Amino acid sequence: MNHRPLGTAFILRAVPTLIAACVITFSGNHGPVLGLVVFLSFAFLVAPTLLMTIVMVPLTGVSRTMVGIQSISTLVAGAVAAATLTGGLTALILTMSIWAAITGAVELYAGLRCADRAVGREWLVLGGFTAIFAIVEAVLPLNDVYAVGIFGAYAMIVGLFLVIAGISLRAGDAITNTPAA
Repeated sequence: MNHRPLGTAFILRAVPTLIAACVITFSGNHGPVLGLVVFLSFAFLVAPTLLMTIVMVPLTGVSRTMVGIQSISTLVAGAVAAATLTGGLTALILTMSIWAAITGAVELYAGLRCADRAVGREWLVLGGFTAIFAIVEAVLPLNDVYAVGIFGAYAMIVGLFLVIAGISLRAGDAITNTPAA
């Protein structure tokens, strides 16, 4: 499989993720409204990126379906965040933890089912990060600052990983497609 398109898709997906991390990091307000606004912005930017992944990357079978499910669940979570802006901490935690549980499970499943080891490994790591985020948000008793801050930390870790994974997949193809001397 040509990894360049998927590497590019990972890098594109990293952009809104890193923007969300920076907004939270440099904001003095870590209230639930800010968390929901940043999350819905993140979701409304990542969902189309995932849909573009389906179009520009030659995914087949389970991989294609899982990216589609991830895109739709991200879009729905963004809509829920928009509808519950005044819902406070409970709305923030429920929206983010349910979204993270669904997308984390989907990405873990895609990684386990992927025939390409390099791609499967990247999806497993991303799914693992997202599943851990879901557990932390859902299980730990968090106040506003921690709930929003943990989303910022998650976004930073995942964003950086997406950049590294994207570059790695693109570089791996360049190395394997180089003619022998």
